[in-house]
Amino acid sequence: MKTIGELIKIPINKGRKCSECGREYVPKEYKNIGIVYVPGCTCLKKKQIQEEKRKQRIYNYALLKQRLKDADFPYDTLGKRLKTRTCENIETAKEYIEKFKPRTRQGLYFVGPVGNAKTTLAVCIGKELIRKGYRVKFIVFSQAIRLLQSTYGNKNQLDFMEQVKELAKYDLLIFDDFGREAYKDRTLTDVADFVNYLYTNMNNIIITSNPEMVEKIKQIPDFNAMFDRFFQMTKRKNFLKTSYRRCSE
Repeated sequence: MKTIGELIKIPINKGRKCSECGREYVPKEYKNIGIVYVPGCTCLKKKQIQEEKRKQRIYNYALLKQRLKDADFPYDTLGKRLKTRTCENIETAKEYIEKFKPRTRQGLYFVGPVGNAKTTLAVCIGKELIRKGYRVKFIVFSQAIRLLQSTYGNKNQLDFMEQVKELAKYDLLIFDDFGREAYKDRTLTDVADFVNYLYTNMNNIIITSNPEMVEKIKQIPDFNAMFDRFFQMTKRKNFLKTSYRRCSE
């Protein structure tokens, strides 16, 4: 049996081997400690790097899931990805994603009959941008108006402009079914304030609408200025094919 004095003299880790490759530890002298046997290979360092990457992947996946959830995409578009699309304007979508930069008024205006993939394509663009780290929000335009007007009651803790600024924080706003909302004097003023803020804030937007809705909006008195702002913030892309509820898989 070794004495305490004899044990102290035994170099730390002497005779130990790497659990990964089996190589014996090599001696290294440290000031005030003496000889310490350390790994003679890079297995431990590689393992640490792999573990850090694993943790980062888990974090990134959790962050991605939260951002997708926060985007509020429609239930029937869950699982849809741009790489599976074959619908109209697919090349426009790919180019938009590739050249996307926040706060550039870089937007798209999808116009076409009901059911021919405008919304699905807009959502696919949003998902790809989320995967690139951007924040995206999907909302039916009439719901956006109701959200803003909820600030006048007790259902929303924010005031009108605070709610506008919350929406404007997103890198991309997707407004679905633009033009179906009903406009009265108060609503017209609220939308004007909202659109003007997005324009001044250089927000990026994607709008989907039907041709008849576009024509309806054009007939509303005092709406021309707002409509013009939306046109300045977007490039119109028409969907000409007859209605089908989803793009081809």
